[in-house]
Formats: sequence, structure tokens, C-alpha cells
Amino acid sequence: MSSDVVIVGAGIIGAACARALAMAGLRVTVLERGAAASGTSARGEGNLLVSDKGPGPELRLAQYAASLWPVVAAELAQELGTAFPAIEYERKGGLVVATTDAGASPLLAFAASQRIAGVDARALDLGEARTLEPELNPAITAAVHYPEDAQVQPVIATEALLASARLHGAEVRVGVTVTGGLRDASGRITGVRTTAGDVAAGAVLVAAGPWSGEVARAFGADL
Repeated sequence: MSSDVVIVGAGIIGAACARALAMAGLRVTVLERGAAASGTSARGEGNLLVSDKGPGPELRLAQYAASLWPVVAAELAQELGTAFPAIEYERKGGLVVATTDAGASPLLAFAASQRIAGVDARALDLGEARTLEPELNPAITAAVHYPEDAQVQPVIATEALLASARLHGAEVRVGVTVTGGLRDASGRITGVRTTAGDVAAGAVLVAAGPWSGEVARAFGADL
């Protein structure tokens, strides 16, 4: 079998990539050694945060992702229908606080730098903070509200993205372990070796989370 892209890992990153690539018309195969969403995606909180990122590439990526999630959630609901559980996307906001005088200034300075980068970071007085969260530590010294912070149910979101990817032509194979790479005479990767046979591919995308280093070593690379 041959694909334009083989994706190693069926967590939320691999699932999102599979959907996007399949929607772009590429032949996509997702390979997962366990079950879909059974690794880090099953153990995370599903937080979609801008509050924890300072100005730079990571924040820009988070802001772009934040703009996509409402669209993706609506598309998934339309594509999959009511028989598939909702991904529970909710822009619920986040609240970051300091509990010492020494911690207040860095928090407020960080928020100020984020505002310059386009983040909605609202410094609150202590009364406003306690209105948002009455159970806050009474010793708080500063508070910043981030209305853009959101959350999804990560396992459902992953399964929904994979289901959508399948609708757009992707193949998802679970219980298949990638053991190495296929190479041409020049040394270029041309596919993967797996416990279920070889899969030729124009490109290989490693989305194995904390196991990506292990997968990369199977290809002779060091991450």
C-alpha cells in the first residue's frame, strides 16, 4: 500500500493533521500501536490555552489554533451528526493569580507583554477576581483573567477528528507499531516498516507525543 503521508500516532495532534491533510486531498494513513487517543491525549485536560504562553512563535500558534477550534467544532458536529458525542468545546476562560507581593509584578508584566501580542489579558482587582472564583485563596495579590482560554474533551475530540479524517478518505490503522523507515538509494525516507508490513509514503509525520524520540530513533534520527 502507498500513501502521500503516513502519520505515526493517533492522538489529538496526529488526528488533527490527518483531518487537515485528508481534506486537502492527500492520501493519508494513520498508524497507532495501541488504541486511538490512548496515550497522552487520554490523560490530558484538553486545555486550549493562551494564558501560559509569552510572545513568540508558540503564542502565535496558540492564537491561530484558538481561532480554528470554534470552526472545527461546528464542522465536526455537522459532519458527524448527533449520533457522535460532542467534543465539549467551551471557551470558559482562565484565571491566573499571584499569592505574594513578589509574584504580583512578574504576573502583571507578563500579562502586559501578552496584550502587546494581541492576547485578551485583563488585570482584575481582587474583588473582581473573587467574583469570578469565590473559592480563591484569600491571600491573592494579583489576578489576570484570560477570556480566550478554552477546553475540549480530549478523547472525544481526537476520535471525532479521526472520524472526520476517515470521511475525507484517510485510513486509520490501530494496533500497528512502526519499527523503522524505508529508504531509497539516496537515503531519503520513502515509507515505514511496521509490524503489519511496509507502507510506502511520500512523507512521514511523527506525532507520537513523548514517544516521538523513540520513533525517531527507529528512523535513525535523534530528537
